[in-house]
Amino acid sequence: MGEFEIIANIRRFAETVPVSGVVRLGGGDDCCLLAPRPGEELAASTDTVVEGVHFRLDYFSLYQVGAKAMAAALSDLAAVAASPAAALAAVAMPRHKGAQEAEELALGLIETGRKYGCPLVGGDLTSGDGPLVVNVTVFGTLPAGRAVLRSGAAAGDEVWVTGRPGDAAAVLACLEAELGAAKVRLPEPAPHLRKKFLLPTPRLKEALILAGEGPPSAMIDISDGLAADLGHLLDSSQAGARLLSQSFPKSGFAASVAEALGLGAEHFFLHGGEDYELCLTAAPGALDSAVERLKKNRCATLHRIGYITAETGKMVLERPDGSLEQVRKKGYDHFDKSPA
Repeated sequence: MGEFEIIANIRRFAETVPVSGVVRLGGGDDCCLLAPRPGEELAASTDTVVEGVHFRLDYFSLYQVGAKAMAAALSDLAAVAASPAAALAAVAMPRHKGAQEAEELALGLIETGRKYGCPLVGGDLTSGDGPLVVNVTVFGTLPAGRAVLRSGAAAGDEVWVTGRPGDAAAVLACLEAELGAAKVRLPEPAPHLRKKFLLPTPRLKEALILAGEGPPSAMIDISDGLAADLGHLLDSSQAGARLLSQSFPKSGFAASVAEALGLGAEHFFLHGGEDYELCLTAAPGALDSAVERLKKNRCATLHRIGYITAETGKMVLERPDGSLEQVRKKGYDHFDKSPA
């Protein structure tokens, strides 16, 4: 089967997904056409996953690669509290892969987009001698002037996170240890934790609820680790943060993996990645009602983990005894090969 037959099949899969009113023209032409309604803004973001950097086919299926690529891009829409509208995907397949592999990956993209109301409306397919590369560009809509940015945090604001950051990175450590036949014995990830890493959930529903309740003063998604991504938020807001260790959501699994590797108990919570949870700030008490509303809507839990300070760029960890530790704003960095 040739390139154009593969694309035709993928297009047929994609056309089974209904499009929103924002999409004026979907796939099949040189461009798709999007037309936000009056009073709306169009949010756009792009994200790339690369074999050997963001995933290994030793433990990811091609379907899961497509699903992860779409979820990672959608998480950026969640970070500004936008509603998904449409997506484009550009895929470079290794030359030895065939039509079946390309279609399996496309199904991961398409079905994940369908799940979150983001139809795949176009893209590009090529092949080469390099690794598998998937780029996804997403578009979302939101009321004009209502985007939650990184730059709005102010001294005294509370710092919150959704879910339980760190579990995904702990799962990755276990999978990598299995491949490397590590001498250190690590715990076996439970199926639901393995799924959290292989099929991440962008917190789109949570973001819209939070935007309606607070709204948050600033927000960012956690892809490279809480300390690194909160650090980006602090840089944009010209602020600092004090994190309260006793308020961190506990993960026995992540703590046990960290202990086995000789790392601190909060290592994965602070410096892991791949969670696609949200880190946000809000005025004191502004999100108290959101905790219960998220619970009623079967969303991720919401945890208050600290507060914003006026010490620009400074992030500290407060222990239960009142002692303070400087937190390195360190997570995954594609151009830094030193350990996190």
